[in-house]
Amino acid sequence: MNGGIGIIEMLKRTNLLALVGGGINPKFPTNQLIIWDDHQGKIISKLRINENIMSVRLRNDKIIIITRNKFYAFDMKTLITIGIINTFDNPLGIIATSNGDNNKLIVAFPYESQGRILLCDVSQKCEKICDAINAHNSKLACISINKEGTLLATSSDKGTLIRIFSTNDGQKITEFRRGNTTVEMNCITFDQNNKFIGCSSNVGTIHIFSIAAITKVLAEKNNETKNEQGEDEPKNSKSLLGKIGGLFNIKNSYIDTERSFAKFKIQEENSLIGFGKDNTFFVITMEGKYYKAAYDPKRGGDCIKIDEKNMLVDL
Repeated sequence: MNGGIGIIEMLKRTNLLALVGGGINPKFPTNQLIIWDDHQGKIISKLRINENIMSVRLRNDKIIIITRNKFYAFDMKTLITIGIINTFDNPLGIIATSNGDNNKLIVAFPYESQGRILLCDVSQKCEKICDAINAHNSKLACISINKEGTLLATSSDKGTLIRIFSTNDGQKITEFRRGNTTVEMNCITFDQNNKFIGCSSNVGTIHIFSIAAITKVLAEKNNETKNEQGEDEPKNSKSLLGKIGGLFNIKNSYIDTERSFAKFKIQEENSLIGFGKDNTFFVITMEGKYYKAAYDPKRGGDCIKIDEKNMLVDL
């Protein structure tokens, strides 16, 4: 294409792509969404709004668009507007959506003031699920929703804590400590079985946390099939102070916060992570490096590198 592309979003594993122009010489207007059929090699629909588009999410029946100050939901076939909501200032285009095979579509985005998040059900109409969540005191950096739309993970621009909320009522379930120093969070993601979450930041360490205990409690609360993992359930680590505090029954929110279950170190600073099958995950860096690694689902610890490639070599 002659011109820059700022956003590319694929509709699952189909031939449909959402494109938005970007760069010094945009191919398309930055406030216009292009639906491109890669099989036919042509544009099949266009959607123009009044603001520059920051993020896009596609589902079979819905289009979600985030601008710096608004959330938009459209019907995929008719392009009719389902809902428009004013957001908190969102220069990063922060948005999270469920992506399961059920008909429920849950979305989350910054709302009203710094560190607050609104949850909406866009399955049929655009309906607020609960009051806005006071997720963090500082600006949001990353948010993610599991595929079923039951759990929300959040991190602020400090990058020290990851918090998990229930999307049913917006209540905080737990929080994990990524580290003690401020970092720039790049990504938070859930695995397909809701047993682990992974995160990446600009310090080059991938952290994996176990959420098996959360999944078990929620399943029992909803009268679903119980998870009979018992003592084999993977557990996150604790700091030395936390272990000492446990011995002497000392309660402190800082030392009691769970640390990561497993870690993987890369040389590059900024990256995205996605889970694969058989306790593996993939990392893509801004420099074009690709990693595949595996973690021990019972013991955790240091992850094992399986593959490493430079994807820019063949370009």
